[in-house]
Amino acid sequence: MTAQTMLPRGIPNNNPLNIRLVPDNRWQGRVPPRLNSDGAFEQFEDPIMGLRAAAVLLIAHYDRRHLDTIRKLVQVWAPPSENDTEAYARFVARASGIGIDEPLDLHDHKCLKPIRTAMIRVENGRQPYTEAQIDAALVRAGVMPPERSLQQTRTVKGGKVAAAGTIAAGAIGAVQETVGQTQDAIVGLVPYLDAAKWALLAITLIGIGVMLWARIDDRRKGLR
Repeated sequence: MTAQTMLPRGIPNNNPLNIRLVPDNRWQGRVPPRLNSDGAFEQFEDPIMGLRAAAVLLIAHYDRRHLDTIRKLVQVWAPPSENDTEAYARFVARASGIGIDEPLDLHDHKCLKPIRTAMIRVENGRQPYTEAQIDAALVRAGVMPPERSLQQTRTVKGGKVAAAGTIAAGAIGAVQETVGQTQDAIVGLVPYLDAAKWALLAITLIGIGVMLWARIDDRRKGLR
């Protein structure tokens, strides 16, 4: 027995929510069933396309069938004739942090993402996908993550520090030139301005270091 055959069906199928095969549903990224599969479930070319299909179908149930609570959604997705529907629904509610009868908005990333993630665990006994894969699939389904203000990113924060240091150092240079043109009585300030200029240069270099570290760390985590 190979490692692949030991996996839950949804994982090698790249169909983590076990969408049933319906020939008329022309899913993006679907592939023909493998010869050794039972042919009852859709198969996708990669996990992101299967995760996307799951999100699209959940949204369709929400929009067209008014399945606007976890209880209603799971009763259709995992009917009692085949599943312990109540246990399924309670697990999804507990794992997502959303009440079992709480009104949903499946167009909201903060609502759909934890529900779909919890359903993956029920369907497969595990959740093997990365945050990047899960979010990429939601974006392809038209559900955008909350915008993370560019002003709040580590890269831009580091850039602000570097820019502030550079601007301040330039300002000090201008002040030095002005001092050099004024009365001899205030020439004594120049050494202090030189010291401040070096301190601000150090701040600039620290800011650049923060930017570089942030970019390296983001790439390590698979962020783009």
